[in-house]
Amino acid sequence: MDNLNIFRPQKLNEFIGNVKICEILSIYLFSAKKRKASLDHVLLYGQPGVGKTSLANIISNELESHLISVSAPILKYPSDLINLIANINSGDVLFIDEFHRLNKEIEEILYSVMEDFQISINYKNNENNKILKLEVPPFTLIGATTIIGKISLPLRERFPIILKLETYSVDELSKIISNNATKLKINIDKDGIKEIAKRSRCTPRLANNYLKRIYDFSLYYKKEKIDRNFIIDRFYDLGIDDLGLTNTDYKIIEIMFNDFKNNPVSFDSIALKLNDDSESLISFNEQYLLSINIIERTRRGRKLTDFGKNIYLNRIKKR
Repeated sequence: MDNLNIFRPQKLNEFIGNVKICEILSIYLFSAKKRKASLDHVLLYGQPGVGKTSLANIISNELESHLISVSAPILKYPSDLINLIANINSGDVLFIDEFHRLNKEIEEILYSVMEDFQISINYKNNENNKILKLEVPPFTLIGATTIIGKISLPLRERFPIILKLETYSVDELSKIISNNATKLKINIDKDGIKEIAKRSRCTPRLANNYLKRIYDFSLYYKKEKIDRNFIIDRFYDLGIDDLGLTNTDYKIIEIMFNDFKNNPVSFDSIALKLNDDSESLISFNEQYLLSINIIERTRRGRKLTDFGKNIYLNRIKKR
């Protein structure tokens, strides 16, 4: 029951949301299996928690292939990638998360691997530069990123399949939460499920995390039937409001309003103020604040919308 991998869909028909993506992907998978060939390389992009890793697992399951997973920052040296690829068998799926964080040396090796299924190794022989080419069995590379703009164009162009995963509606998230509550044997009413969905920032990952936290609270308070009021109270304890905004979100809004007088500001500057990682703030906070119209883009940076200013002023009044 503690293993949250039970939440992951195993097949494409179990995946909720991003219907068009699933339809297109099912055609590509059908074709690959019919041809008895590897699926073309796939690049998945979208906000954190929208199902990129789950979809990579599903692709591997649908192809009945072995999945090799790695995070890009782990691949520091060319030898790291070469050792990884040397152990790949025909038809395997290699999943690289945080794909935008690959360094230049790794990227250059990938060019020939992705296009020709070869590893080109430069070495010196009697002061002459030589190139050793090693054959790689056909496999599928799946890259996942939250920031597609940081991937160089030459590398992006080597992915025949590029798919953007969109965020989820409250109804879609409610269905995911309901399914997973059943798996965990949690007795939770429909209104309570909707309260979790509303605060999940349009992503299944948060929806599942929040479901688990509510379950923890229900065990502590010996609550056999979880209702809407119980859930609202617990989110208050966690510092999460009905828009899904956290204390960090409100600190960002406060800095923009007070420190920068709502003049345009970059998230790098905000990260310095918070002593936080700018990439994390951009991925998790900025994208969501933009999506619900609390901040807006300008040529010189981000600034609060009228709605964002009202959110902040109303919070001050409640203190």
